[in-house]
Amino acid sequence: MGIATSHPTGSRTRTALHPVRDREGRREPIDIVANPLGGEDPALARAVEAELRRLLSGEDVGPVEVRFRICRDETDGLRFICKVENPPFDGEGVRGQWRWWSPLLSTAEDFRDAFREGLRVRRERRAAQTR
Repeated sequence: MGIATSHPTGSRTRTALHPVRDREGRREPIDIVANPLGGEDPALARAVEAELRRLLSGEDVGPVEVRFRICRDETDGLRFICKVENPPFDGEGVRGQWRWWSPLLSTAEDFRDAFREGLRVRRERRAAQTR
């Protein structure tokens, strides 16, 4: 039983289904840098990107870069992982650099539940920092 993961190669790392418009000179709040799920299961790719955007819309995380990777297992089939991170924040605010890595996932619902939990933990940590 082996696991194969996707890796960006050359200029083909930008595979998000919701491309960033007019990237020159500005950073998008949610920059999906790589989503190879689009080549394997476009409906799943759209669903996880939509969940990501929906869940982040109510959060103050600043600009984030998002990367998805595919993991194939002979018994479990297509699974994926996700990494969300923002750059360090220099300033007086409480917001610092934040990184979240998902567990191995197989559905948009799995992603939603895991990401919700990650955001909940982040909110709790931020609240503890402000006390």
